[in-house]
Amino acid sequence: MYCKKCGKKNPEGSKFCQHCGVKFSESVSVSNNNIEHNSSNEYVDINHPPYPYVISIWKLVIMCLATFGLYEIYWFYRQWKSFNTANNLKHGSFTLWIYSLFAPLSSYSLFKHISNNVKEINSGKGLESGGLAIVYFFLTRFWLGFLPLIPVQNKINLYWERKYGNKLVRSNFGVWNWIIVVTVVIVLTFAIFSEDTTTDTTSTSPTNTSITKAYNQEEITSSVVNIFCPSIVEGEEGTGGSGTIITEEGIILTNSHIIPQNEKYINVDEKGCLVILPNPSTGQPKEMYWATPIVLPEISDTYDLAYLSIYAAYYDEESKEYQGTYPRTFPAFDDSSRCVDENVKLGEKVTIFGYPSLSGGYSLTVTDGLVSSFPGEGLIVTSAKISEGNSGGLAVDEKGCMLGIPSMISYDETESLGVIISSDLIIKFSDEVSKYLEQ
Repeated sequence: MYCKKCGKKNPEGSKFCQHCGVKFSESVSVSNNNIEHNSSNEYVDINHPPYPYVISIWKLVIMCLATFGLYEIYWFYRQWKSFNTANNLKHGSFTLWIYSLFAPLSSYSLFKHISNNVKEINSGKGLESGGLAIVYFFLTRFWLGFLPLIPVQNKINLYWERKYGNKLVRSNFGVWNWIIVVTVVIVLTFAIFSEDTTTDTTSTSPTNTSITKAYNQEEITSSVVNIFCPSIVEGEEGTGGSGTIITEEGIILTNSHIIPQNEKYINVDEKGCLVILPNPSTGQPKEMYWATPIVLPEISDTYDLAYLSIYAAYYDEESKEYQGTYPRTFPAFDDSSRCVDENVKLGEKVTIFGYPSLSGGYSLTVTDGLVSSFPGEGLIVTSAKISEGNSGGLAVDEKGCMLGIPSMISYDETESLGVIISSDLIIKFSDEVSKYLEQ
């Protein structure tokens, strides 16, 4: 039963509220069975339609900071689920999770739905949906995405409180929230003191300074994966290539052409594609997962770009073991801390990461070259060795900044050059995906 005064849950049959002390009577309590099965129940909470996710601003801020922004994905999912039900949008759970994973791109659509609902109970005053979405898009790069969510949460709380009044049960700062916060504090404290100790020890060693690089190569190699997509078309074994993990939740960016498909269908069965993560030190296969291909109609054809979303670890029937751990935090490529307004220059060094068939197709391979030319249309030609299997991999400059995605080979009888889809085209592709999701 729930307390009518404070809205908190108490054991069935309690005479007094364990939280605020008020005495219960039949008029101020309601059983769990009524909440779950009676559409006219007195209380409305997060677990029942329309699933209102009403939280304090402090909970929003603390959880976003404690999880380095990962909580925002959950926050978007809860709000999408809530307003999906309230507005009878009929989006499935998979669609809502995709919207949440791509929150910087789909935030405008959610904010707009929230604004329209708030206007109904707030004298026509809603949210500045467009401005908040733009601010959120840019602040997520600096782990400050929670700031524009504060006014949004205020409006959400206003809407549900006006709609249900005392019947509304807020989602309070619970035990799991405290566990997450305390765990993060302990891990950060350990990391800070451990880093200080390492710094003191290595600062006296002259050999370490002589091998210092502009970036940690293992951070990049751990994010470049091998992809194989079995085809359901008779006579076709499947296709493969490379890809780069771009989010810690396991979203992978790759070339569209490595995914078996025709003009109408993706020719991959329901299990999807195999994704193999390497040992970052040796490049040898280490873990294996299943991933769902995400090919956007027309957009993927135009840019030859697509996504895969990891959803499970691969189970080896022979060894009776999983070849990975899921769910987990994946090693996502992130150059935002060292790359700002990078301009690609003719003759600068290029490093290619991928799984070319020339090296066997199973081990991560690194090749170097130079920026050879700019043929136009957002493409970059490089002298770095690129062959079949490199498609969808990663090209970086000497600072480890992303130059683009190796995609094809240009060659004549005596020489071959690689072609890279530039970061500028990838950004345009992302913008097109954003517009598509808002429809």
